[in-house]
Amino acid sequence: MRGKELIIVAILIGSIIFSCKRKDEAFTSDPNARLKFSVSEVDYDTLYSGLRYPTKRIKVYNTNSEALAIDQIILSGGVSSFYKILVNGQAGPVISGLELLGGDSMLVFVDLSFPSQNNTNPYRIDDAIRFVFNGQQQILPLKAVGEDALLVQPGNLSCAEVWDDKKAVILLGETVVPSGCVLTINKGAKVLAAAGASLDIKGTLLVTGLKAEPVYIGSIAAGKNPGQWKGIRFYEGSSGNNLSWLYLANAETGLSFASASSASLVDIELNHAALYDFTLHAIDLSYSALNASNCLFIATANSLTNFSKEGTYVFNHCTWEGNSYDYYREGPCIKTSNITGSLSLTVNQSIVWGDKTNEIELVSATAASIDNSILKTNVAISGVGQLLNTDPRFVFIANRDFKLQASSPAIDKGSPSTVTDDLKGETRDALPDLGCYEFIP
Repeated sequence: MRGKELIIVAILIGSIIFSCKRKDEAFTSDPNARLKFSVSEVDYDTLYSGLRYPTKRIKVYNTNSEALAIDQIILSGGVSSFYKILVNGQAGPVISGLELLGGDSMLVFVDLSFPSQNNTNPYRIDDAIRFVFNGQQQILPLKAVGEDALLVQPGNLSCAEVWDDKKAVILLGETVVPSGCVLTINKGAKVLAAAGASLDIKGTLLVTGLKAEPVYIGSIAAGKNPGQWKGIRFYEGSSGNNLSWLYLANAETGLSFASASSASLVDIELNHAALYDFTLHAIDLSYSALNASNCLFIATANSLTNFSKEGTYVFNHCTWEGNSYDYYREGPCIKTSNITGSLSLTVNQSIVWGDKTNEIELVSATAASIDNSILKTNVAISGVGQLLNTDPRFVFIANRDFKLQASSPAIDKGSPSTVTDDLKGETRDALPDLGCYEFIP
């Protein structure tokens, strides 16, 4: 074959090659073609009005060997939807003319924010994204439960603030109860803190939960999320604090003293309270007079309760449980340190248990008395009726069920006292059980 003919053949072959599309670039018109989503639905669980939440990222796959021409991606609720979508840099509610090669994928970004709906009950916030192509459509549901919220800006509260169960209360920063003022948190209230927020008590805090309607104070991030906020911090001059029927969670420290010193002790009554999921301590107090009963302290990365400087700390029918199922622990259940004045610790009819050899570490200056209690320790501590290193036999530690098994040595080891019920409100009998739970057959 002569040179000119070879050139012509080469040109013809090249034109044939370049005129052919790869299969993944050829568009299918098959009405049975389908997209695949990284999630079957976008579910936000419970959200609160007035807040913005992290953007959801959904990956959309074209699992077909051929390309798809996507006519439209439509947010069903349109411009009035509380949801917003963004695809390939194009904002919804309608995005047109997208192409997706065979085997390729794209990202869909979803945002959600909504104003108060003037509703005292949770409500649904649902929508859907529709993908229209080849004469058919696929639907990706968008689901959320909304609740109206009272957003509390950082700074001083009014002098007689009352929070109730009508709206979730969201703390957006360092929230202060001024000196001489009272904050009342009524039964059934839910107080949620944003990252870095705190509840700072320079006046008085009253938490008035009930057995059937306890108060919850925690973080916006639900579940086991310690360290999300700074906790409840008491300051010099605070007085008359009474916290009843309370769940307190997910802070750096649950209850702490935040002043450098105090001329008088901050008095705190704490009863029917469960404190859990902290990066530091459930309680870290100094210059305080704490009287606690029917309390449960669990799940911290440091000592559960820590006391320093000076103060009086009295516990009746409380349970400390320090097994390291959720966090590596750097401290025991109870610790005292850095005593500069008079510090007394009294524990009655309680359980102090965990996976450390000594779950109680007291400096010698501590005036301690522990009576009628189960203790995990090899160090002698003043008191009577102690059951040392005796497994209390909780129902299921890994599931955070610290009620007593029928074989528990804590059953009927107490004596009658002013604490006549337990953490769940169950009546204690003539020979009450140790710890925060009365055994109920």
